[in-house]
Amino acid sequence: MPRTPPPCLWSTYTLAGHRFQLLNPDHPEIAARVLGDLDAGIAVYYDSRWDLTTRFCRFLLAHPAWVAGRSVLVLGAGIGLETLVIGRLCTTLYVNDRAPGALDLCAQQLRRNGITDFTCLCGSYETLDLPPVDVLVGCYLVYNRDTAAAMCQLLARHTPPVLLSNDNLLNWQSLLRETKRPYRALLPPDDFPCLLFEADTLEPETVPSQAPNRHRWRAGLGSHLRQDKL
Repeated sequence: MPRTPPPCLWSTYTLAGHRFQLLNPDHPEIAARVLGDLDAGIAVYYDSRWDLTTRFCRFLLAHPAWVAGRSVLVLGAGIGLETLVIGRLCTTLYVNDRAPGALDLCAQQLRRNGITDFTCLCGSYETLDLPPVDVLVGCYLVYNRDTAAAMCQLLARHTPPVLLSNDNLLNWQSLLRETKRPYRALLPPDDFPCLLFEADTLEPETVPSQAPNRHRWRAGLGSHLRQDKL
């Protein structure tokens, strides 16, 4: 009886006219790296090509000014598509993950897509020594109590703006209630959560009536903020 051929390690994916080479999370080599991190005591949850990631990448490609020409740190990068989109748009790219195996796979995927100028930073992002960047970006990093606590710890630090996209889970809602960091939605409430958590250097200018208790960051990224549907 003929054997079923193993799944391909790489696949071609097209999004908004852009072509990417993606690692297959179900390939045995990827599964082995995941098990290696788990055996080392590192709790990992690799990208399963969530719909949210695709929607966030469409948002970035449609509105590249959030990362284009900027120095960006991608938190919890793994093998997520957002790292490739940002890597093609930004000037300086840093990628972070707490799992060495995930970070190595991220580097492989970046190089496969012709992105060779980047820096890998291994460790938990909430305690990471942050490089001098313009913005931190994360996609679907809050999905349980522990990850919500980690993100809350990061947002309590002195950092540049933090751009986060996440499913509207209970732990995400809890994070928004607990954080003292000013933030604003970049998409209307009926779309997926995509929020900018402001930088620490804020000027006392209030945002329009949608968020009367928040402040607007007037420098840099602030010029690209929009209240209408993107």
